[in-house]
Amino acid sequence: MVDRNRKLELAFIDKAGNLYPLDEVDSAELAKGLEKISKEIAARLQLQKEQR
Repeated sequence: MVDRNRKLELAFIDKAGNLYPLDEVDSAELAKGLEKISKEIAARLQLQKEQR
């Protein structure tokens, strides 16, 4: 069963496991993190496409 009352928050977690909520990250760090996420998503989608 899914708890629809819980609140989710986006955050970055560094390789050491430190958690950084988005409101504590400056715009340059946010842009860099989002670029990494976009590249990872693109790579995974390409891999899935090739496996079909």
